[in-house]
Amino acid sequence: MVTSATQSTSNSFAYNPNSQLTSDDFLKLFMTQLQYQDPTAPMETSDMLNQTSQLTQLQTNRDLKDSLNKLIKQMSSTAQYSAVDMIGKMADTGKNGFAITNAANLKSDIPFDLYFADDYVDATVKIKNANGDVVRSISLKGDQAGMKNFTWDGKDDNGNPVADGEYYVTADYTTKNYENKTSTLGVYPIDSVRFDDGKAQLKVDNKYIPLDSIKEVL
Repeated sequence: MVTSATQSTSNSFAYNPNSQLTSDDFLKLFMTQLQYQDPTAPMETSDMLNQTSQLTQLQTNRDLKDSLNKLIKQMSSTAQYSAVDMIGKMADTGKNGFAITNAANLKSDIPFDLYFADDYVDATVKIKNANGDVVRSISLKGDQAGMKNFTWDGKDDNGNPVADGEYYVTADYTTKNYENKTSTLGVYPIDSVRFDDGKAQLKVDNKYIPLDSIKEVL
């Protein structure tokens, strides 16, 4: 008899791993408390009001949490699909340089791309070390606007291999209207947008990049 009673009692309780009370649980406890209170010393009205107020607050908090979760999902979806409006703008990928190790034994030249927003009459590509010193400069003749491809052999202007470290690339150029402008490695126009499982990917520099990895849209 004892074993049977124990089993029956344990099966009547639902498993609650987080030990969290819902508004329904709170209401059941409150009703049980009223049912078994001492009739000679009933609960004070103020105590009853306090507990009902807690029940109302609990329900309000749960409704607010549900509403916020729905809002977050809607905002995330809206932000993803608004990426279509970014086509034609400039995206900063945050990758405006590259690391060099053992430049004297490079297996191949380092490729990189720069985007020129305007036709230019002359330009100078500058490769700088982490201190901002120009270690290599490349002069360009006038050309049309667009993406330009370059390679670097890891050597400075004197033909010596550079030291290990981070290097950054920019290009100063003069437009046909004689305006001075700068192109920066890693800043490219957004050509198109595609969606993979509802998440936007931007096409920049002939590659698709997840929207959340873009540093800035200019």
